[in-house]
Amino acid sequence: MNSQAGESNSGAAVRGLLLVLVAVVVGVLLLRSVDDPDDTVVTDTAPPAAPGDTLPTATEAPTPTSAADAGDSGSAPVATVAPTVTVAPATDTTSAGAEPFQPRPAAEVSVQVANSTTVRGAAGRLTDRFKTLSYITKTPTNYVGTPLDRTRVYYQPGSLLEARAIAGVLELDADNDVFPMLADTSAVQGFETPDVLLALGTDLAE
Repeated sequence: MNSQAGESNSGAAVRGLLLVLVAVVVGVLLLRSVDDPDDTVVTDTAPPAAPGDTLPTATEAPTPTSAADAGDSGSAPVATVAPTVTVAPATDTTSAGAEPFQPRPAAEVSVQVANSTTVRGAAGRLTDRFKTLSYITKTPTNYVGTPLDRTRVYYQPGSLLEARAIAGVLELDADNDVFPMLADTSAVQGFETPDVLLALGTDLAE
């Protein structure tokens, strides 16, 4: 019995020693794998920045390098910089100093007065007034039909500014009393195709 117990104790001691040796070997191997630089995992392959180099940030473009700065190395990359394009501001023709559109001189504008009222001679008298203002006057005539309460100024194409100027002379409303020339001028007796036709109303008849 004692001999069997001794053999069991010695076997247990041997197994324990083996376990200790295995643990020591494993520990040495683990330490070597940690300390061995060849097993280090490299996650950043970019070369380290040389002294004096300027690295671009996320919001800053890299400083362009000219051919003179590159020297004789020929290996330094040269940044391409897009040329700056300067756009000239649009010219404002309505700004200060620009000449606005002006009506032609009175001496270049023809006017004919057609009287729609029962006031005799009213067209002739208004025609004489335009003569004193240097307008080219056509023969005064009559406007057949219902008398107009308010004088109307009709203009040929291209004579709008001149018609508005005449409306101003007569103290009429340049926006509401000025119209394109009548499509049918049969109501105007002796129509002579003036630049501006005045259909004289009772407001200006004298």
